[in-house]
Amino acid sequence: MKVFITGGAGFIGSHLADKLVEKNHKVVILDDLSGGTKKNISNQAVFVKIDCRDNKGMDKIFKKHKPEVVFHLACNAAENKAQFSPIDITSRNYDAFIKTLTPFIKYKGKRFIFTSSVAVYGSLQIPFRETDKPEPEDLYGITKLAAEKTLEVMSKVYGFEYVIVRPHNVYGPRQNMRDPYRNVVTIWMNAILSNKPYYIYGDGSQTRCFTFAEDVVRALVRCFNGKVSGRIFNIGSDKKYSLNSLARHFSQFTNKKASYLPERPQEVKFAIPEHKLAKKYLNYRDKTSLREGLRLTWEWCKKQGPQEAIYGEIEIKSKKLPKNWI
Repeated sequence: MKVFITGGAGFIGSHLADKLVEKNHKVVILDDLSGGTKKNISNQAVFVKIDCRDNKGMDKIFKKHKPEVVFHLACNAAENKAQFSPIDITSRNYDAFIKTLTPFIKYKGKRFIFTSSVAVYGSLQIPFRETDKPEPEDLYGITKLAAEKTLEVMSKVYGFEYVIVRPHNVYGPRQNMRDPYRNVVTIWMNAILSNKPYYIYGDGSQTRCFTFAEDVVRALVRCFNGKVSGRIFNIGSDKKYSLNSLARHFSQFTNKKASYLPERPQEVKFAIPEHKLAKKYLNYRDKTSLREGLRLTWEWCKKQGPQEAIYGEIEIKSKKLPKNWI
């Protein structure tokens, strides 16, 4: 089967590409390399360097390859930065999505698998369930929800199949160590390798379910299953940890303790989803413990060595902007 993966040179996308190549799918990776890297790309996949917002370029690629399935992972997932750079976050998320969906429909794609986020839930009562009415509290979550709703509408008009997945707090090898805004595990590991402090925003009671990348990818591959068309899935671990608890796990790598900064605006305190549907339909399992996942990620980060963080443009200056982002 011919499969497109947008963001396929990035973290989750490159692991997904490897799995699909192993299963003998014809994989085409679309990536602008703003967050991904060529060394993540399988030699057995076709690579096209392109920004998904390039309307004419995307049309040309879809016309040439005519994929049956698209996994859309390309986005800017810096949800806490979104309030300070609203134009960039909206463009890189919704604009990139709609300019991928449109040629997919035009050239008769069969199934569109969209990587959304638990950010769509906001601060709803936990655990978050797929049947909950989303109430996002940040611009990132709003863009993801807009894309979800667009898929529902357009599939009714054009008759294609779609699956929406909401992975959360994914970490592991190949995560972008140079990104200072998201992916707390590799942000902290890079800081440790760089002999710099690593930070917790607020009091550290924020609670997340950290999920190893390989476990997520196994579930994503099963989105080919015909029985999952039109469904939404939370994908991730059932085990919850506060950031203070995560920092204690880091004692296996360093004697340094986390430093604290003021909380970030619109940050959700408790993000704990339910995963019954993913377990039932996608056979999702937590196969990797946090301790083992952190060990594997740490070994990979050490091989990369310390990386210089890349700070993007801040579109709106504010006193609420974290001081370490300036």
